[in-house]
Amino acid sequence: MDLLIEIGTEELPARVIPLAVEYLRERFSVLLKRDDLITYATPRRLAFYLKDFKNEGEEREELIVGPPLSVAYQDGKPTKALLAFLDRVKAREEDLIHLQKDRGTYVAVRRIVKEESPLELLSKSFEEILLSVPFPKSMRWDSSGVRFSRPVRWICALWGDQIVPLTFGNIKADRKTKGHRFLSSGWIELGSAEEYLQKLTDAYVIPQFNERLGLILSMLKEEAYRLGGVPEYPEGLQEEVANLVEFPFVVVGSFEDKYLELPEKVIITVLAHHQRFFCVRSQEEDRLLPFFLAVSNNAPKNGEIVEGYRKVVKARLEDALFFYKEDLKRPLDQLVEQLSGVVFHPRAGSMWDKTIRVMELSQKIAGTLNLEEGIKEKIKRAAYLSKADLLTHMVREMDELQGYMGYVYAKAQGEDEEVARALYEQYLPARAHDPVPLSPVSYVLSLADKLDTIKTLLEAGEVPTGSSDPYGLKRAAFGVLAIIDAHQLDLHIDDLVEVSPKLEEFLRNRLEAYLEPYGQDVVRAVLSVHSPLRPLEVIKLVRSIANIREEERFKDVVEVYRRVVRILPKGWLEDKVKETLLREEAEKRLYEKLLQLEESPSLSDLWKIKPVVDEFFDSVLVMDKDEAIRTNRLALLMRVRKLMERFANFDLIT
Repeated sequence: MDLLIEIGTEELPARVIPLAVEYLRERFSVLLKRDDLITYATPRRLAFYLKDFKNEGEEREELIVGPPLSVAYQDGKPTKALLAFLDRVKAREEDLIHLQKDRGTYVAVRRIVKEESPLELLSKSFEEILLSVPFPKSMRWDSSGVRFSRPVRWICALWGDQIVPLTFGNIKADRKTKGHRFLSSGWIELGSAEEYLQKLTDAYVIPQFNERLGLILSMLKEEAYRLGGVPEYPEGLQEEVANLVEFPFVVVGSFEDKYLELPEKVIITVLAHHQRFFCVRSQEEDRLLPFFLAVSNNAPKNGEIVEGYRKVVKARLEDALFFYKEDLKRPLDQLVEQLSGVVFHPRAGSMWDKTIRVMELSQKIAGTLNLEEGIKEKIKRAAYLSKADLLTHMVREMDELQGYMGYVYAKAQGEDEEVARALYEQYLPARAHDPVPLSPVSYVLSLADKLDTIKTLLEAGEVPTGSSDPYGLKRAAFGVLAIIDAHQLDLHIDDLVEVSPKLEEFLRNRLEAYLEPYGQDVVRAVLSVHSPLRPLEVIKLVRSIANIREEERFKDVVEVYRRVVRILPKGWLEDKVKETLLREEAEKRLYEKLLQLEESPSLSDLWKIKPVVDEFFDSVLVMDKDEAIRTNRLALLMRVRKLMERFANFDLIT
């Protein structure tokens, strides 16, 4: 028999659906002891399905030990102690066995215990599981006090044709579900779990996310082709829209050509980010067409839906065009000093304060990198203008355009191309797969802005936690590391900003996260002997070690390191070797090889020390009775350790 668990809700926000599905899938899989759980999700339902589900509790043998045999019987008859034991374990005298233990013979009962079935366990845990879904926000809706992202209206839970007794607040599981909100009416009763998909399909619900998404993409492509274009897909919009509908309909709308005067990203932001509509790009020219495609959850009738969409789009684009024209009248450099009225953070001053700090820090970085004077001047100008667009009408209305509008307005007002582009690229990379800025003007400004944000906000007490990072400090740190990595910038962070223990620890944690694909043990081995304030050094070493860690010669390096560390007394620091005290040929050869490797340290050559270290340990008594000789030999080994720790603490590599 198949198992169905469906949680019916008011329309869930699209962004929480994948989160809830994945969390519930993991929890249910563990309880039901199956890893092939099929998931279905729409705005009105989260459903989980198992084919051929066996609801059988596991059996285990249990041995219950009673009183000693000498206590259990007296004159061949059961004592009160034995009778009490039999009563407690619900057994008979003929069920007893004798068990030999260290202290003698005991009576015992062996029995088969059947554990609770998976569905019994699910029934007990169901409410707790739903309450623990990590929604960003949740709500109450009735007297039961339970919380969920949106009100839960029904639970349909069937094992074959049997109702599974699940409850959540005041709602008890039944065999009823609902179809599409607009295209279906009333309750739908299921005879068995196996009827679920067909009955939903008949009620205009496509419960499979990938099927809905595929249908939407096909419909968008078809409609765009009729208009002579292709759909424009802003990142994540198609997936979001697929989680906004249960049965999609694509409708076509248009807007006046005059709005194409707006920068493309403004049009896309208005249509895609604010209305969840798709723009259409011409197939013949690289430009937007005056059309939009909307995905509706209801069948369009008499053009009412399209007309409603068109009116909203016209109003938003009209506002954007007004803002654009007004902003062009005000040069960016006239807005800069007004940033003193814009708060960066209540404990970190204004945006004008931040601008001054970024100007100073960017010049420090440029000087460290020995950039030309002409580039330094461009960096200074870009830093000065970097936050001016915050005071434009467009960015005040649509803050996601910050940086981009600075670029657009700077170009329109005759600023140098590199300066203008830096106003946009200072925010790159914003995500892991974003490109890094290529121009020195852009990447220096981006580094300065991000480093200042991290340092200043950490000092203000805004330390990110595992689940909360409202100021995006982790993202900023990723950007710093990605830029340093991409351009191989050998920057020492403590030469650029005053470093607190909090900042150093934060950078250490972010380096561990950035380099995680190379193995946490390797990252920690390097960071145990190298400062996170030298990020390029750490990045290079981690990659180098990860590339050779499976080679035999690297295993030799690890073995040598561990052998040396084991024999050195705890806290040993002396590393001054006196050549006159080197008596044995093996220690002389080790010292000679050590000097060669110290002259030009290389990870790829480190394994060459193994033969002479092996010979040293085989033929030299380190802990010689003569204190001077013993100290000299330990100092020699300390030098070997220090040589190896120029790269990593190899003892931490598993």
